[in-house]
Amino acid sequence: MTATDKGARRRLWTLALAVLSALALALGLANAPAAHAEYPGPNPPQAPADCGKPWVILSAYGTSESTDDGHPYGTVGVNDTYIRALKRALSDAGVPATDIAVRNLSYPASAVDWPSWLPGNWGPDDYWTSMGKGRDKLVEEVSFYASCPNRPTLILLGYSQGAQVIKNAIAQGAIQGNQRNADEIGAVVNVGDASRSNAQIGMAQDGQMVTLNPDYTDGSADVSRGGLMQRLDVPAVFAGFIGGGRYFDVCRVDDLVCNEQAVPGSDDWKNRWLDDFVNSAVGDNRPHVMYRDNGNTQSPEDRARADGVAARTAKRAVTAAVAQRNVVHPPPDTPEQMWATNVNVRATPSTSAGIVTVLPAPTTVYVKCQKHAEPVTYGGITNDAWSYLPQQRGWISNIFLKGPAWMPGVPECA
Repeated sequence: MTATDKGARRRLWTLALAVLSALALALGLANAPAAHAEYPGPNPPQAPADCGKPWVILSAYGTSESTDDGHPYGTVGVNDTYIRALKRALSDAGVPATDIAVRNLSYPASAVDWPSWLPGNWGPDDYWTSMGKGRDKLVEEVSFYASCPNRPTLILLGYSQGAQVIKNAIAQGAIQGNQRNADEIGAVVNVGDASRSNAQIGMAQDGQMVTLNPDYTDGSADVSRGGLMQRLDVPAVFAGFIGGGRYFDVCRVDDLVCNEQAVPGSDDWKNRWLDDFVNSAVGDNRPHVMYRDNGNTQSPEDRARADGVAARTAKRAVTAAVAQRNVVHPPPDTPEQMWATNVNVRATPSTSAGIVTVLPAPTTVYVKCQKHAEPVTYGGITNDAWSYLPQQRGWISNIFLKGPAWMPGVPECA
């Protein structure tokens, strides 16, 4: 077969893939309101970005995914699952729902330069043009929020092509090389990233890159594998080590969109990428879409497992985002070190009061004031002092704070 024949066959397969993808998406959304990709904006239109909320979840959806009245976040499937998980985690961290904006990144999310005379909205751009437009749009959005006087904290969420958009955007000098813009991003959550780099040292070892077995248990990342379309490291400013990073990633071992064995651009890759993509992504129960908890053909067990992974990832991301927000907005209250794990923050200074939230690990807390109230005994020590934490909007016993029973320099509550 000549090179010309091979090229023609590849173009034919690409067109066939687009049709298959369109059909698969339509079947996957059979029980949802009709959804369609539309560029340059979602349908119904979003209001322009503004500085009104202190927290913004900015979601970049996957190829040919879309927005409609039935999906108010401007997403379907995986993005919706992780947005809900992030909102729950923010609530657990004491952030009220009224302080959170959820926005959809407006970019083509297309794979094929779809001719206008063919039915369907599967264009308008080829994959790399679409990804590039998304990258540039995200840089623009981050720069906008960084210019807000109130400096909202961003959590970036990407799935599939959307994850690659985010990875490429944060690698731009306008973000990783601009401290104000980089500081604006509290955390990144990428799922099924087509640009994943398993070989990046420290990320998998620290648990920031989670690799799942098909049964959703933790697997291992083969360093020779990675994204189907690209292998791109996380910029150091976001990677961190030993719990200090702001980048979190989820990929199944059987999802070849994020765990492809052939290196992009190699001869092996050219011969297999299309088959690997179809085997991973086309169909409602393929590995690439099984990160969600709302699939039409998923078993209840798989939905629960996917939801659990999303919740675990969101919790880590929100913990990192809260810490990053404290860098940008140093609390005016007194920082104290909590030494214990799974400490209850109470609505009033009493062990019988309702639990506002739980602080899972030793961390810095910011204390407004303290008062004498119900004594608490732990480890043979009793202390009746309690501190008020305005960020969590609740009370913690001083017995769980390092230092003397009554914290020096902290005023007494009126």
